[in-house]
Amino acid sequence: MKISLGKKILWVLIVAVTPFVSKAQEATQAPLQLTLDKAIEIALSESPTIKIAEQEITRVDYSKKSAWYGILPSLDASGQYAKYLKSAEMPMMGQVINSPTDYTVQGGLQLSLPLFAPALWKSIQMTTLDMQLAVEKAHASKITLRNDVTKQYYNVLLAQDAYQIQKDALTLAEEVYQQAKKSFEVGLGSEFDAISAEVQMKSLQPALLDLENGIKQTKLYLKILIGLEVAQPIEVTGNLADYEMNINSMNDLQDLSLEANTDLKQLDIQKQQLQKSLSIQRTQRMPMLAAFGTYGYQGIGNRATEINFAGMPVPVEKSFQWASQGLMAGLQLNIPISGIFTNIAKEKQTKVQITQLDIQRGFTEESLNLQVRTALDNMNTAKEQVKVAKDNVELAQRGYDISKKRYDTGVGILLEVQNASITLSNSQLSIKQAIVNYLNSKADLDKILGIE
Repeated sequence: MKISLGKKILWVLIVAVTPFVSKAQEATQAPLQLTLDKAIEIALSESPTIKIAEQEITRVDYSKKSAWYGILPSLDASGQYAKYLKSAEMPMMGQVINSPTDYTVQGGLQLSLPLFAPALWKSIQMTTLDMQLAVEKAHASKITLRNDVTKQYYNVLLAQDAYQIQKDALTLAEEVYQQAKKSFEVGLGSEFDAISAEVQMKSLQPALLDLENGIKQTKLYLKILIGLEVAQPIEVTGNLADYEMNINSMNDLQDLSLEANTDLKQLDIQKQQLQKSLSIQRTQRMPMLAAFGTYGYQGIGNRATEINFAGMPVPVEKSFQWASQGLMAGLQLNIPISGIFTNIAKEKQTKVQITQLDIQRGFTEESLNLQVRTALDNMNTAKEQVKVAKDNVELAQRGYDISKKRYDTGVGILLEVQNASITLSNSQLSIKQAIVNYLNSKADLDKILGIE
């Protein structure tokens, strides 16, 4: 089949324009403005981790409902059809007579109700603990996610601030280069100074590109954490200077409590589960009492045949008859005897598990106390680093201003200006890094203490 020239041209235009259209659509998509609170809010509603934890709560809730159904009356219906492939034989008056029964049909209803079942009640109580553990695990997932999002948000701010510092350093380097170039052109400066200034200016450009790529990577990881699509553009608002006022001295270690720590809470619930499991095992030695009722109906189908009875053939017509098996009600008592020794061994195993859990909890609590002390030390260290870095920034700024004036008046050399510019950028970056160190340590402390 031949394609017309007009259709060929149209197809070529579509192929050529499509990439530009998609890029235009991406460009027109408004970036999402993200504050820290907004990022955490989105993460708690869109993150797959939180959704999985919520589904686990739903699953445990169904398990709890299923356990409650065990104490309700249960009604079962049964039916059976059986056909004789070979006639049954029955002895009668010294003779063996072939039974005329061709098939049987049975149907029945059975009603049961537990009256005394300690293990069943303990199992219901166990499902309540299962629900508490599922809720606590979901709570732990939220705290962990909040910590991850918070620290990654700070990393984005650090990358953005570092980019701005590098950009300012490049601006200063360009100004110095232009001045050195003009001085050389009018014969007031050396060619070496102009070349040196140009080298420093160009050496800052690759680092600026690396920092720009770093911003993209940190934003990408932040979007993955909070559950956004990778193609969704975002703008992380603010800068680290906004959080500098949050740097305060912390209380002493004894003023901090681990009562809200989710790891310890989960261990406490697990211990209650083991204790409840021990109670269930002990109830296995107890008798169980249940009430029951049954009602049945049976049908017998006979085939047409003859029965040789006392030497006389007796004809049997083809027939089908229903007969009630009666209605019965009663009590059923089950007393375990041989399983007592097996249950005792299981009880001892559970007691060992409880002891192991106590040891694990003590070790976990000591480890958490160490983590709290470490976080506090890191926060106090970062706080002092911020103070020192702020003083260094002021000194570096003064040093740069002095070296610049000395160079402008011909007293100083270009190397002094370059060194002062590098020192100024490094000191500015140091204060940002110190703020991030404090904020990250504070976020880790909040996670350990279970603070939301």
